[in-house]
Amino acid sequence: VYAVRIHDGLREAGIPNKVINSGIGGSHTGSIKDNDKGKVEHGMDRFQKAVLSHHPDWVTLNFGLNDAYQDNGIGTGSRIPLEKYIANLTYFITEIKKIDGKIILLTPNPLSSKLDQFRHDRLKLYKDAVIKLARSQDVELINSWKLFHRFAKKSPEGMEGLLPDGTHPMDTGHQLIAEKIIKIIKKKSR
Repeated sequence: VYAVRIHDGLREAGIPNKVINSGIGGSHTGSIKDNDKGKVEHGMDRFQKAVLSHHPDWVTLNFGLNDAYQDNGIGTGSRIPLEKYIANLTYFITEIKKIDGKIILLTPNPLSSKLDQFRHDRLKLYKDAVIKLARSQDVELINSWKLFHRFAKKSPEGMEGLLPDGTHPMDTGHQLIAEKIIKIIKKKSR
């Protein structure tokens, strides 16, 4: 995953670091009370102990795939409504800034053609919201959506080569994200 690659890349650049991966597969920004489809600790459920309690210098926030997901198919609501998603991310950003942490906000990555168009359309709304939020909150942004599309255009396998299951990045996708995160941290550490 990209957390391991970030640690190695920063160390190679001479930047001492400790990377804590607080991500949990299947998690969304909300609480289990908001949507309990995934029986895991979600963003709001674990934010204090998994993030703030470590007093981080940098925090990457990478949510959206599970938030936008429509369990009941086309024309139905997302697990976390868009407005709630934005409010949750805004809360995370506000709390991180209170402890003088720096934030890198990542858009959700795109989906491959294995998934229905309505899923692409819904996820695009969440991607667009992250871009607007990064601007309004004056935080660093990695547009994973654009990053993956650029790579896929040059790759013979296209998006399917980055997202073998249609949704989750393989090694190459994690490398692309790690390189962008390392570049931001190196630039801001000078």
